[in-house]
Amino acid sequence: MRTTFHQFFYLVIIGILVLSSCNLPSKNATSQPASTEPSGKNPTATTGLTATFTKIVVTKTPTLTATETPPAEPSATDTPQPIMAKVNRVTNCRTGPAGNYDLVAQYQAGQMLQVVAKDLGNTYWFVQNPEKPEEQCYLLAQNVTISGDTATLPKFTPQPSPTAAPDFKASFKKFDTCKGDDFALFVVENLGSAPFRSAYIKVTDLKVSRSVDQAVNAFDLYVGCILAKNIAPLNAGATGYLASATFPWEARSHKLRAVLMLCTEKDLKGVCVTKSLDIKP
Repeated sequence: MRTTFHQFFYLVIIGILVLSSCNLPSKNATSQPASTEPSGKNPTATTGLTATFTKIVVTKTPTLTATETPPAEPSATDTPQPIMAKVNRVTNCRTGPAGNYDLVAQYQAGQMLQVVAKDLGNTYWFVQNPEKPEEQCYLLAQNVTISGDTATLPKFTPQPSPTAAPDFKASFKKFDTCKGDDFALFVVENLGSAPFRSAYIKVTDLKVSRSVDQAVNAFDLYVGCILAKNIAPLNAGATGYLASATFPWEARSHKLRAVLMLCTEKDLKGVCVTKSLDIKP
């Protein structure tokens, strides 16, 4: 009887212990998040664990490609300044660096021309014709003033010189006076390829049928009785002067006929070319 009671007592104790163990908190229990509803308590107080999540935003920086790089602005020094020639006196511009080349243009004092190159002898500049940009020609360096750095300019070899036959152009310039007597002054331009070294001039007064003549070995410019410029010989493309002998009569108001002969050798030798023109004062 006692044994049966003891066994029953032990079973009750064991049952109580088993039931008690079921009410103990488990290590694997999951904490419940705190209620978001207001409770009137201190909002900072929580009854459970609160998980905090931080949102990380990754910003990708774009990489510029070669095509996205803006081009650099050109500076003022990137474009070289053109080399210019200012014409100081009336000058001819020809297809080559000599007077026997074909005439392209004639420029007046003050004209600005762009320089393209220079000749091998450094006595001519090769310039662009502003009226016809596709045309270029040579002009004498002594007749212009250059602005700009010419060190980088190329040197051009001109086309072969034409072998023009001896020829010249003559025109009446004016009457002048030396020691009270009048003389006629003419301008002559060598159009050929060979120089002239002598000349003969004869002027006839058609009203009174009288003439004066003389031969010279130069083409000097006289102002009155004074030698203003010595020109000997008259080279290809150059301009010179011929003065008649003085008139021992009054010839200014009369019709005159002039005969001018230019020769390639001194003392009226070599190849000679003759021109005549009438003067009508």
